Amino acid sequence: MNVRWIFFFLLIICLALIPQAVCADELSFRQTGPTDPDEVEAFLDLIMPANLALYNVPGATVAVVKDGELVIAKGYGYSDLEKRVPVDADQTLFRIGSITKLFTWTAVMQLQSEGRIDLDTDINQYLKDFSVPDTYPGKPITMRHLMTHTAGFEECCVMMEVENVDDLITFREYCAGYMPARINPPGTITSYSNYGTTLAAVVVEDITGIPFEEYLDEQIIIPLGMDSTSIREDLPSERAERLSNGYIFGKQNQAAQDSIFTISPAGSISSTAPDMAAFLAMHMKGGSLNDAIILPRDTAELMHAEAFTNDPRGSGVCLGFYEMHVNNRRLIGHGGDTNTFHSLLIFMPTEQAGFFVSYNSVGGGAARNELLRAFMNHYYPAEEVAIPDPDPSNTALLQQYAGTYETNRRNFAHFEKYIVKRSPVVISVSDDGTLLMDYGGTIREYYMIEPDIFALPDGDPQGTGNLIFHFGSSERVEYFVFSNVPIFAFDRLAWYDTPAFLENVVNIAGTILATVLLWPLLALFRRSYAIPKQAMPRPARIARWIAGASAVSLLGFVFLIVPKIIDDKVLVQTYMTSPVPPFEFTLALTVPVISLLLTLLTAGFAAIAWKEGYWSRLHRIHYTAVAAAAVAMLWWIVSWNLWVFSL
Repeated sequence: MNVRWIFFFLLIICLALIPQAVCADELSFRQTGPTDPDEVEAFLDLIMPANLALYNVPGATVAVVKDGELVIAKGYGYSDLEKRVPVDADQTLFRIGSITKLFTWTAVMQLQSEGRIDLDTDINQYLKDFSVPDTYPGKPITMRHLMTHTAGFEECCVMMEVENVDDLITFREYCAGYMPARINPPGTITSYSNYGTTLAAVVVEDITGIPFEEYLDEQIIIPLGMDSTSIREDLPSERAERLSNGYIFGKQNQAAQDSIFTISPAGSISSTAPDMAAFLAMHMKGGSLNDAIILPRDTAELMHAEAFTNDPRGSGVCLGFYEMHVNNRRLIGHGGDTNTFHSLLIFMPTEQAGFFVSYNSVGGGAARNELLRAFMNHYYPAEEVAIPDPDPSNTALLQQYAGTYETNRRNFAHFEKYIVKRSPVVISVSDDGTLLMDYGGTIREYYMIEPDIFALPDGDPQGTGNLIFHFGSSERVEYFVFSNVPIFAFDRLAWYDTPAFLENVVNIAGTILATVLLWPLLALFRRSYAIPKQAMPRPARIARWIAGASAVSLLGFVFLIVPKIIDDKVLVQTYMTSPVPPFEFTLALTVPVISLLLTLLTAGFAAIAWKEGYWSRLHRIHYTAVAAAAVAMLWWIVSWNLWVFSL
């Protein structure tokens, strides 16, 4: 039996044994929550080792907080697998990724509480060195939009990371030089944005006149006694020595270089479990901890309240935090992901309980979901809700949900759109009256539980919640959301914008264009057998040469050049992490510009051919088909931003 399955069954057994193993009175910890350090440690000792083994994670650090007090902080596994250095919760630093954003948003709310920033004022009024374009006149981006991820920016990853610390630019330079396109009016829908958070940090600097790193140290980190915490990518040597390695898993776990972010306010903090417990406790207690008042209570409560939702039937986003609902309890928190670290900070405002956890390998994303589920089932269980059996007679009704969807957290306007292609979500209807979701090759079956709402019949192992479809003004499904993932939605794609249709376009157009290669072969055949050459006026000969050049340039670009540059991982990495696109990309993406000129000439000659009567009718039809195929191929190229103007 596969070793991972052995650990999976071990984890299931652990979950079943927890109530008997940790407490003689099974109900006591469910009445008080995670208050007893010994009981909580016993729970973690059962869950975490199996959790690490199942998901191939070398090490993790975890802290549990109840009523604003640290219950336990403990490390599991190794921070250095090769040297067998164990994780020490008090000493070992982990990278917390996007949980860093909560520090940035806390800084913003400090300024809001002091009256130095209005959450509903155009952020251009605060920015000193550059401004956000007025893409939607009368609809400026505000700080509230940035905090709720509703600013409407596209996803853009170029220069978010660099290869070496020496290559870092400031996050201010990043925001000024790599602003993503605005693709939605602000305040209409969420689309998670690292850029938006980084832009908010620029606002903090411009208002306070203090470097952002110093502001965080002085106003949040030092007052909370977070002595091991830093947002700097280039950590001081003493802390760098305590930073856990990050790992990737192949045939074995291997240490790998982690992300080096230019967007430090959105993802660069390194910290320990006790330090993060202090930050969590501060928010849990309404903005203060011991003698440190980080936020006034009413400001903290405002920050923790739902501020926007894509659909009221699902969870929403707060001012920085986002919501989840598990076992009928409301949780708020934030996840964090780097190339190798995966973290979660989450708590229940009503129950005043939560935890921070960080894993040092790529398997940590699934591991943290498993820990959250185990934590909630152990301390805050809920009765299982029966899911109605599917009704085969509903298949016609369910067709309105079928289609191809894609996350709105994607690139729209740049070459990156093709490089970082997202897997589409294809939803179809089964004969049994259920929805089948194909997401990256994994198929899940959803049962309808209410109109427009669907659930997995065997629980929610991913922690994403229910599937909720949202209808637009045209009474057609506009997008869907996962009820526990309120930070982005999945747009329904028009038929002509689906990857399947675009693939058909390029294949059919390519086949037609390839027939141009028959022209020289036919000429050679006629010459070999002394077949008389058809008289052809000079413009007609030029027309064929132009069409041939257009076809060859398009076929060569799409089927040879594009795969070559996209499959070159070093070249792609250079593009994503360098301020200037590689020369090879610039040169390659100039080819479609030449193809465009040739295609325009080909289309023009097609019209002339019919007017002047060049060739036979069959040849004119073929030439026109070639011109149309060239136009279709160019449309495919432009749809994927595969030309130099999109670099």
